[in-house]
Amino acid sequence: MTDATVRAPRRILLATDFSARCDRALDRAALLAAGWDAELIVLHVLEEERAISREPGPLPSWRRPVDPQRVAERQLRADLADLPRQTTVVVESGVPDEVIAGVAQSHGCDLIVVGLARDEPLGRFSLGGTVNGLLRQSTVPVLIVKSRARAPYHDIVVAVDFSDSARHALETAARLFEDRELTVLHAYSTPLEGLATDPATYRRDYRNVAVADYEAFMQGTRLPAGRTPRPLIEWGTPAHLLRDYAEHRNTDLVVLGTHGRSAVFDLLLGSVAREILSQVPCDALVVRRR
Repeated sequence: MTDATVRAPRRILLATDFSARCDRALDRAALLAAGWDAELIVLHVLEEERAISREPGPLPSWRRPVDPQRVAERQLRADLADLPRQTTVVVESGVPDEVIAGVAQSHGCDLIVVGLARDEPLGRFSLGGTVNGLLRQSTVPVLIVKSRARAPYHDIVVAVDFSDSARHALETAARLFEDRELTVLHAYSTPLEGLATDPATYRRDYRNVAVADYEAFMQGTRLPAGRTPRPLIEWGTPAHLLRDYAEHRNTDLVVLGTHGRSAVFDLLLGSVAREILSQVPCDALVVRRR
């Protein structure tokens, strides 16, 4: 492994729709901005202007049409009033995922922070159309916040499939969190195991291949000097292993790459990736390889 240039993010974009779920994303974005001494840009996207029903005669003053952009800016500034640092407020109109990706590019942001679309009973989560669309098109890493931001991330797991995009995700995690220990998890399977005469040996042989692939993968990964992630090479499915590990170890961040060679990291964010993002109980950082 060779040294990689470490540069903390300079600008963080938080996308909010004023819902309660975005309060967690705001707290995490503010905590990250403080830790990195980064500029925090807060964006609200106006999807449409809601018409006000008119009744006969003049409307009361509080029901007269107002400028939605001015209302949104006032709400943003009220929400940000207690932050200990200066923030930039942006309000734009359009399709949310397209506007978010565009603002991130035009403002030179290094990270996009968003909340969940919905937190359902029994631990089920929904990414929502805006987040799904953003994950498909954004070249800027997207942080999906689920948990309350009580402290900086301390237990970070990077899921890898030994693809170039997984390598990029690991390098990005090492750059963003240079003072945190990283765990690298690879899930392998044993196809046609039921036909093997000795399933235990068959599974062990597959694990040996996975270990060799991991070592080759790490040889080609550029990490800062002294950064040696802890490897976890386990039999099973990625979603199940990540969820179980995160619950058992109180992991607070899972990192995924996109546009890899497996369904987990494909460009269109396949079903397995959606399952991982839905099932893990912690925040998730999705990194797309340019």
